[in-house]
Amino acid sequence: MKKTIMMDLDVVTVAIWDKKDEMKLLEKIKGNEFAMITPYIILEHLSKWNYRKLAEEIASFYEKYSFQIVTAQNIADKTEEMDVDYKKLFIELLNIGVKEEDIVLVIIVGIFDIDFLVTFNRKHLKSKEKEINEVLRRNGINAIRIVQPSEL
Repeated sequence: MKKTIMMDLDVVTVAIWDKKDEMKLLEKIKGNEFAMITPYIILEHLSKWNYRKLAEEIASFYEKYSFQIVTAQNIADKTEEMDVDYKKLFIELLNIGVKEEDIVLVIIVGIFDIDFLVTFNRKHLKSKEKEINEVLRRNGINAIRIVQPSEL
C-alpha cells in the first residue's frame, strides 16, 4: 500500500513558485507514488491570497492530486469516533509551542493515521516532534512522523 502524506502549504508554494528540488516530490505525487491528504483549510486559506495566479496554481495542484480533502466535519466526526477532546488537544499542543495553523495539520495527521507530515517548519514542528507525539499519545492518538521534503 502506498504511503499517505500531508504537505504543508509552504512546501507546495516553494515547489511551484521557485521551481526548486521540492518539485521532485510534487512529481512523485502526480505519478501516484504517494496518496496526498489535504485539509480543506489550506484551500480556504489560498482563496484569500492576493497573489491570485500563484494561489490558483497551488489550489489546482491540491484539488487535482489529493486522494482526500479533509473537512472540518470529517475532523469532528473522527475525533468524536475516537473519543478525543479536540479543544483539550489543541490547547495542549499550543502550550508546547506549536503554532495555531500547524496544530490542525498535526491533529489531522494523527487522527487519520497519515504516514508523513511534510514541512519545512523546523522550529515549531520538526524540532518538537517528540513533545508533539507525547501529547498525541496522552490523548489516545498514534505518533506522527514529521519530515522535510528531501526525506521522501
